[in-house]
Amino acid sequence: MLEFFLLPLAVGATAVAFGWRRQGDYERDIDNVFKNLKVGAIVRDEHVYPKLVAKEKKELYTRYVYRVPLGLTKKALEPIQEVLNVTLDRHVEVTFKKWLYIDVFHHEMPEKAMYKDVPARSGWVIPLGLNEKGWHFRDFDKTPHCTIAGTTRFGKTVMLKNIMTYLIEHHSDDVSFIILDMKGGLEFGRYKNLKQVIDVASSPQEAFESLQRVKVLMEQKEAVFKRNGWSNVVYTPVKERLFIIVDEGAQLAPDRFMTKEERNMLLECQHILGEVARIGGALGFRLIFCTQYPTSDTLPRQVKQNADLKITFRLPTGYASQVAIDDYGAEELPSDIKGRAIVKTHEKMIVQTPLIDDDEMMKRLEVYRVEKPAHRTANEDFIRFE
Repeated sequence: MLEFFLLPLAVGATAVAFGWRRQGDYERDIDNVFKNLKVGAIVRDEHVYPKLVAKEKKELYTRYVYRVPLGLTKKALEPIQEVLNVTLDRHVEVTFKKWLYIDVFHHEMPEKAMYKDVPARSGWVIPLGLNEKGWHFRDFDKTPHCTIAGTTRFGKTVMLKNIMTYLIEHHSDDVSFIILDMKGGLEFGRYKNLKQVIDVASSPQEAFESLQRVKVLMEQKEAVFKRNGWSNVVYTPVKERLFIIVDEGAQLAPDRFMTKEERNMLLECQHILGEVARIGGALGFRLIFCTQYPTSDTLPRQVKQNADLKITFRLPTGYASQVAIDDYGAEELPSDIKGRAIVKTHEKMIVQTPLIDDDEMMKRLEVYRVEKPAHRTANEDFIRFE
């Protein structure tokens, strides 16, 4: 006779029932979790629980490997991670692939991660942040577009600045930026004389003019790719990448109280950004679109659908979290820890993003400052792809 059982319990009550964690006694506590959650099977009238078969001490965590009773489902094991996080007072990750792996991490996620501590990586990567597993990065040649959401003062603009600094420091001759700083140019206007910065737009009208030039440039580059039989910049001799940063995209959302001309102008801005997201990735364009409170109006559908990398800091509601990352969680991020974010790709993780202030950023990038004329022709500074 083979019978499976799983008794759901409230996490808080279950953790209390297990008692306080004893340092170094994780095996016994994990066994108690199995028994209290009744995760196991009845085989010949005997209760059979997962059995420890290996214990591996690694640099960042200790892995416990269990053999589970035959036929026990993945769904039956899902409550374990949540309960163990509380019971062991440690970050725990549980995976089940033939064997049940329980990873108990040695350290908690830091409440602050400094940009100066970010290790160097090759390729078009950016640092996402630090957590119990160490530093995490993302390659923009694999994920060309990104959305960033989050309530003001929780780290969204700082994240943009650490991305920009890292890219310039590691690709000073090949990276360029067009920045739509819809906060009146207050955040990025001071960086407009960096040689890598093509343009800093500080109003919807300036954003419209800048995006018109982006549209022309994209058409020119598309013609070059067709002429050479290229389909993806990653597999061409082209080294340059053009990053278009939108800081506070809500300012580009049309409103019914605007004039028809204003609405049409902003609709065209959103259309061009959508085209960059849809076809620009293959041509070497990289879009980073940020907004404080994501809605269907402030986060264009084409942008969201084509941005596989989604980052969100704390948001006030679960609805906003659903719009930002197609999942809940941003509303539960701590309100007393700035820089804590959820990163969503094909999986979801929480990180502490790197902190860099304007003084450090300018000190690092001062070497790239150049004199630029106050007035220049429309395409004077735009990248040319031959």
